[in-house]
Amino acid sequence: MLAKLAAANVRKSARDFAVYFFTLVLGIAVFYAFNSIADSQAVARIGEDGRKMMELLAFVINAVSVFIVVILAFLVVYANRFLIRRRNKEFALYLTLGMQKGDLLKVSALETLFIGIASLAVGLAIGLALSQVLCNVAASMFDSEVEGVAFSVSVDAIVLTVVAFAAIFLVTVVFNTGHLFKSKLIDLLNADRRNESFKLRSLPLSFVLFIVACVLIGVSYKLLMDNGLLEPSPEFMAATVLVCVGTVLFFYSVSGFLLRVTQMIKPLYLRGLNMFFLRQLSARANSAFVSMSVIALTLFLAMTSVCGGIGIVNAMNASAANGTKYDASVVSTYAMWNYDTGELEPMELGEFGAFAESHGYNMVEGLAASTAAVDAPSWDDMVKGAAQVDFRLSGVSLGDLNDATGKSIYDFVGSGMLSDGMDEQQLDCVSVSQFNTVRELANLEPIDLGESEFAIWNDAALTSDYAEAIAAAAPSLNINGHDLTALRDVQDVTLETTGVTQRICVLVVPDECIDESVMPWTSLLDVQCNDGQEEAFQSFLHAVQESSNPDTYPVSLIQTVSEVEAQSSGFTAVVSYLAIYIGFVLVIACAAILAIQQLTDAADSVRRYELIAKLGAPQRMIDGALFKLIGIYFLFPLLVGIAHTLCAMQVVIDVVQVFGYLDIGSMSVVTMVAFLVVYGAYFLVTYVTARNMVKFKRA
Repeated sequence: MLAKLAAANVRKSARDFAVYFFTLVLGIAVFYAFNSIADSQAVARIGEDGRKMMELLAFVINAVSVFIVVILAFLVVYANRFLIRRRNKEFALYLTLGMQKGDLLKVSALETLFIGIASLAVGLAIGLALSQVLCNVAASMFDSEVEGVAFSVSVDAIVLTVVAFAAIFLVTVVFNTGHLFKSKLIDLLNADRRNESFKLRSLPLSFVLFIVACVLIGVSYKLLMDNGLLEPSPEFMAATVLVCVGTVLFFYSVSGFLLRVTQMIKPLYLRGLNMFFLRQLSARANSAFVSMSVIALTLFLAMTSVCGGIGIVNAMNASAANGTKYDASVVSTYAMWNYDTGELEPMELGEFGAFAESHGYNMVEGLAASTAAVDAPSWDDMVKGAAQVDFRLSGVSLGDLNDATGKSIYDFVGSGMLSDGMDEQQLDCVSVSQFNTVRELANLEPIDLGESEFAIWNDAALTSDYAEAIAAAAPSLNINGHDLTALRDVQDVTLETTGVTQRICVLVVPDECIDESVMPWTSLLDVQCNDGQEEAFQSFLHAVQESSNPDTYPVSLIQTVSEVEAQSSGFTAVVSYLAIYIGFVLVIACAAILAIQQLTDAADSVRRYELIAKLGAPQRMIDGALFKLIGIYFLFPLLVGIAHTLCAMQVVIDVVQVFGYLDIGSMSVVTMVAFLVVYGAYFLVTYVTARNMVKFKRA
């Protein structure tokens, strides 16, 4: 009997359950889709390196899912409160007719169970479809082509989804039980008679507070843009506090400000139901200004994380594309810069250092001699061509460049990106012959350099503007006893296998400016392998790096094309999927909370709309006022969140430039459009549901 009653209640109140059901379905679909990635058949087809990165992605998503479950639990409980409030009079009627509270709790629990089963079924069906797209996109990040669409079902993800949402439904039942047990019959009967409390009654004060809020937000923007995101300075903390306080004050005062301004424009204020609509907006915004502030800041976090995360991903991919001209690059380091003493200090390499010295720090000769020690194929069998670049100190510091040009690197690079005292660090220099040799190995034209000229080699996006400004000034510098003038063209090509460009203002000088008697502090060897020997050469390099045999060359860093591409693809998958996953859940949470608040307010205001209808207002006018009310309520937090995001993205650029040039890319645009579609869908569902609440039969 109780089960039939619960089923009938769900069917009868289908419109009221729309937002609740919509939220559950979206949450379940997104939760399953992202947690099923690692188990898909498409992912199972990728290579070993790709599978390792996918395992990392799965681990990170599973860890983040704990946080996501907490958000969804709060959201579901919050949404369920609307249903309970909406049906208070119905519960009061049941109690009046003699139903015991225990039976009432059973009916409520059965309703939750029915909705839970339906939402799980629909959500998992949508999640299965969505997961196929996500899994094939993830697989394509590691393989150039994914053949066919491999439909797969993750049993583990289904179990995790069912367990997580069963726990959420159980928490919901507990909260419902607490509410119904504590409620008195008189409270349930009079639940819809409460009036909104208009906390900010002084309209002139609201005008002043609105101006103060805008000033605080403006000051926070200025502090953030002047001091950046990376440095934990007092200015950054002040910007964070000011933007939060300013946002709260904005929503506390904006409704009163709009009311005040509109009242000054009599034709607009007195048109249609604007007077009623603006009063309703003021009352609602004043009673929910804290939640609207939190929603605006949460939307800002979601949009910034998505755009920033995808921007970093695109920058990394671009850097990786530029850094794969060679099959492999090997770095050997013989000394390290001591920032305390301001000098180079030799590294303790022992017998390995002696082996390098015995071969004159010639990496080709030393590595070729190392093949026998690690039982590898001969050097000539594996390598088609190789070119070495030795880096030595130039005797010129960034401070010297500043003195010669009047341009400081700190004026071009964002705050917090550079360490203090960097002006004192000496720049590296390389010979033009070695520079041209590595260019020719990558099929690039050599550069022409006069006897009294030097070139600036800078491939790091972080300092690209600075390098361009220095070259344009064409300073004259004394480099190792030779007076040289800079070429006006910056050499910005990446001449090594790497996923992150890192050469900052290296000075390319004539060969006679290089003192060969001074050992390099580090050397770079670029290698092109014979056909089919890339894997064998990679194994050889790692064997040399890990060998304890003193007859092997000291290797500090190995980067191969396959490793760089795998790392880049893995980073892309982890960052982009994580950003989108968190962003989607946050957007769903914000939109659902706004929807529930508006539906709750609409339910509480039914008597007011009924009175307006009795006074002669046509239904079309009532619907228009409701549309504007809900539209502004949804639009304001979104606009504030977008404004905060646009400001933050100006300093996120500094962070992204560590990895490469900022490119938000089409992926972030598509993602943001998807976010707006979800947000807009909640608005439409809210409006349609609320409109049905305020439709009245007319005599």
